[in-house]
Amino acid sequence: MRPAQDAAPLRGAGETQRLRASFLRLKGALYDPITGLCSYTLHLDEIEMGCAGRRLGIIVLEFPTLGSLEQAHGWEFGDRFLAGVAAHLKALKSRVFPGSTLISLDGVYGNAFSMFLREGAGGKEIAVPDLADAAGSLATHLAARLADAPWAPPAPAIDFSVGYALVTPNPAARFERMVHQGIREARGMTQRQADRLQLERAAELRSIMHEGRLTTHYQPIVDMDDASIMGYEALTRGPLNTAFEVPKALFTYSDRNHLSSELDVLCRREALRNARGFDRRKKLFLNSLPETLGSPGLVEHNLKTVLEEVDLQPSNLVLEITERTGIEDFEIFGRELDRLRRLGFLVAIDDVGTGYSSLQTVSEVAADFLKIDMSLIKNIHQSLIKQDLVHSLLQIAARTGTRVIAEGIETAEEHQALRACGVRYGQGFYFARPAPAFPVLARGGSGSA
Repeated sequence: MRPAQDAAPLRGAGETQRLRASFLRLKGALYDPITGLCSYTLHLDEIEMGCAGRRLGIIVLEFPTLGSLEQAHGWEFGDRFLAGVAAHLKALKSRVFPGSTLISLDGVYGNAFSMFLREGAGGKEIAVPDLADAAGSLATHLAARLADAPWAPPAPAIDFSVGYALVTPNPAARFERMVHQGIREARGMTQRQADRLQLERAAELRSIMHEGRLTTHYQPIVDMDDASIMGYEALTRGPLNTAFEVPKALFTYSDRNHLSSELDVLCRREALRNARGFDRRKKLFLNSLPETLGSPGLVEHNLKTVLEEVDLQPSNLVLEITERTGIEDFEIFGRELDRLRRLGFLVAIDDVGTGYSSLQTVSEVAADFLKIDMSLIKNIHQSLIKQDLVHSLLQIAARTGTRVIAEGIETAEEHQALRACGVRYGQGFYFARPAPAFPVLARGGSGSA
């Protein structure tokens, strides 16, 4: 009998573990660890009981440009930002929203917030004017907070949309479905706001391009053998304190509005015009989309006059292939690129090591420079795999007489590891940050524009 008696506690312990595992899985599916909020589905029973047959107000807050900002600043920025927004929303309870308001997220690791209001002004049953006032106050408070919050992005402030809907009780309808429908209606309002914002942004971008309100910054590319500047990369910025100040936002909006080729041409032209007095012994690297380089005559047509204006030759320019869009036909593209090289232009492949498309470009396109993406350079001193990949790229480049440039060097340790690998040319904050005037090196060395 003793073994059977001992087995009962073991079975009980096993059941407890299974229940705990089930609870943790449920919590993981409904609880967002970044914001400390739960998915709204967890609150449905509580919301229904709290309404007790009265109307329910729903406010939805969304950030339509958060994805672009994460691309520019990283997912850690996105997490920090959403956690800050959640804390701010909680602080607005009893100020903008009634104290009984429930705040939730659209899902685990989501980025849309939902607020459920069960009472209006003075504790009365909520109505549309109450929702409109609360949504307006939320927008005002949030805009002010985004201007100075440590978790908010730098200027320009991130775009956001606020929508609302009123759920009216109906005994013949399932409460949960009415709530889901109310959220859809509120998100429909935010989408209309986002669409209107996109149209305004597109018009603003066209105005900026038409008026030439772009600035060019230049970052040195360093010959690390003698700490001299061998060239500069031209980097375009939009106007200060606009949604287009950050380069990734500028080019994301241009892609979205089918303005990329036009912007690509404009960026190169402005980069050259701002480079008057450029040292002809150095190289000027200009980012170029494949579709622009692959269009017969397009590059010479828009560069010939401006090259004469600034007294530079095609041999001073390195056309840097930026693969924001893919190369559809390598054979046709290669023929056009060969023609440009015969005219004297040099060619670089950017972002090498970021994916299959870049490796295919390396194998299919004859280039004078390979620029290793900063994702391979970051903390390379701590990664033998990254060092092996760089060694492999150097071997490939040596067979074709191609020079290799390491991008995004930020620390002395990365610099030393790259030198140990045999990389001669480098670029990054370790040497100098981009600036409107041609910057000198922050780490000694020589060379000016």
